[in-house]
Amino acid sequence: MDSSPKAGQMLDTAPEEVSVTFNEGVGPIFFKILDREGNEVGGPGEIRLDGTRMILPLGDRLPNGTYILTYRVISADTHPVGTTFGFSIGEPMADTSALEAGSAQASTPWTWAVALNRWLLYAAMLLAAGSALATLLLSLPAPTRARTFRVGRAAAIVAAVAYLLAIGFGGAEMVLGSFAAFFAGATWARGLASTLAASAAIGVPAMLLLAWAFSGAAGKSRTGALAVGAAAAIASFLVTGHAATAPPVWLLATVVALHLAAVAFWFGSLYPLWHSTRSTSVTEAGALMTQFSTRAVWAVGAVVVSGVVISWNQLESIGNLFGNDYGNSLVRKLVLFLIVLGIAGYNKLKLTPALERGDAAAAPRMRRTITVEYIVFLLILGAAMTLTLSTPPRANMAQAAAGAPGMSMGTEGFTTTLKSDSGYSVDIELTPARAGENMLMATVKDPSGQVLTDMADLEIVTALESAGISEIRLKGEKLPNGMWHVMIGEMLIPGEWDLEVDAFVTDFDKVEFETSVDIR
Repeated sequence: MDSSPKAGQMLDTAPEEVSVTFNEGVGPIFFKILDREGNEVGGPGEIRLDGTRMILPLGDRLPNGTYILTYRVISADTHPVGTTFGFSIGEPMADTSALEAGSAQASTPWTWAVALNRWLLYAAMLLAAGSALATLLLSLPAPTRARTFRVGRAAAIVAAVAYLLAIGFGGAEMVLGSFAAFFAGATWARGLASTLAASAAIGVPAMLLLAWAFSGAAGKSRTGALAVGAAAAIASFLVTGHAATAPPVWLLATVVALHLAAVAFWFGSLYPLWHSTRSTSVTEAGALMTQFSTRAVWAVGAVVVSGVVISWNQLESIGNLFGNDYGNSLVRKLVLFLIVLGIAGYNKLKLTPALERGDAAAAPRMRRTITVEYIVFLLILGAAMTLTLSTPPRANMAQAAAGAPGMSMGTEGFTTTLKSDSGYSVDIELTPARAGENMLMATVKDPSGQVLTDMADLEIVTALESAGISEIRLKGEKLPNGMWHVMIGEMLIPGEWDLEVDAFVTDFDKVEFETSVDIR
């Protein structure tokens, strides 16, 4: 018996428990079974966690009928996500769309507060840590050094407050609270039970240490405190988030730390570079720009390499860069990064040599381009913030491979089971079954019903003869548990598409399955 019903699935008998398997650890907020009137049923026991599996035991036997499974959990990046879908027992499922729409609540008024505070935290933390790194790695002129200390101290104080607000805002969003919920002890208890608390436990002391280090005389910098504070600030971002907690954790955490350190140095150096063109001679500002450019080459390289590793880990396929919220946010971030890279290149190749030659006109031009670079950097941080509000394709694919409804899975899609004359069968799930890119998951079983985990290959052939599109052949990608995954980007036209699954049981033994699917 399947104790984890999928969306729209009809079970033969009532389950003793229902469960959802995720690709990473989650914290449950609620997990319920509702009848068609919206009443909680099943005599549920206490929610249990078994690794990445969330289990709800049912004390009462559910009679035949249609039910709603709904849950809300805290994801790895502390963003609450949930799913609501229908399933049935012993009879075809009735329409549950109205109840599902009423039960699902993707966001609350606190979602925007969480997002804005997260953006502020990103900017302030990177500015504080980056000011420390700029002080340690660049020979700043005395006036610029003093102003950098002021900026760094202010940023550290703002970041410390933002770390604490993140706990309260996050807790209020998790419990679907009203404005008054922010002041409730239960709200803060929920936030403190999440990784927001661990992040703040590292981040707040780091910011206070940096604020103290920046409060000293600019000529007597507290080098050790600056280094420790910057390192701890970066470490505070490694205990939460999809990227830093994705497997293999040791690799991704290291790569994310490198990414943050390089970005912090680049971002934190912009203000002292800007200020030097106002407070020092043109040639002295040019010398500082040259010094920064030498180190920035390594920083830019680290940003690019680490960014590629992080993005590939979250996408797992170039095709996943498009057609989903996570990919769209990443594309925006990449476009903005190319813009800021172009500005930095112009500053290095054109304006820095002009400053070194003593060209006074280059100083105001440099200040203008750095100002634009600052603005684009803040937009990049906004795009990075939106990445944390959507589930990466890696998570959706892993959840699908586990045979469970994922964090972003709804009721849309096409599912069917096909059988061949030789007794083989294939379970097919195509989502979202709409014009555009679709994801197909296929599981092939032998005549005894056992999943073929060692199958040689799988190919998909799809066609829309009415539009003159014929025999688009795509190779499948093998996933754990014997499942196969194919991204179909060619279903761009609505219509009745032919779909053929060619399962190569061995290198020389192929089983064919055919069906059609209505792409809307």
